[in-house]
Amino acid sequence: MFQTVLYMHILAACSWTGGSILLFALGILIRDSRQQSAVYGAIGPLYGYFASFWLLVLLGSGFWMAWHYGIINLIGKSDTTLQYSLSAKAFAVLLLLFATVTHLVIAFKVHGKKATKLQTVLSRGGSMAIFILNFIILWFSVNIRSLLY
Repeated sequence: MFQTVLYMHILAACSWTGGSILLFALGILIRDSRQQSAVYGAIGPLYGYFASFWLLVLLGSGFWMAWHYGIINLIGKSDTTLQYSLSAKAFAVLLLLFATVTHLVIAFKVHGKKATKLQTVLSRGGSMAIFILNFIILWFSVNIRSLLY
């Protein structure tokens, strides 16, 4: 059972992070604002559902693995490297969830419409936060895995 959950967690992480990197790269590489709007208008909503599914798989499988290892009660403590890493990863995941929800709410609200300056700043800031937090979470994940084995 553990191997299946770990496989699903890794698959979800690849899907979530890979999609995030792709959309971030498109935002940088497509300079024409009309082309950017067309691309994001076409794939944005689909990716929103795709990413939400994989994020739920990530959260569920991560919680299950922490419970399986009996380390869920170490979150919020920082006496050891493992406790610090778990706490920092959990905090980064909370920030990621906040950034994702903020970005998705704005993206679905303004889909096909002109976004206000505030919506644009919050949405792009959320995208940037998601991009950076993915790598922070990945770093802590590898660290935690090495501490457990």
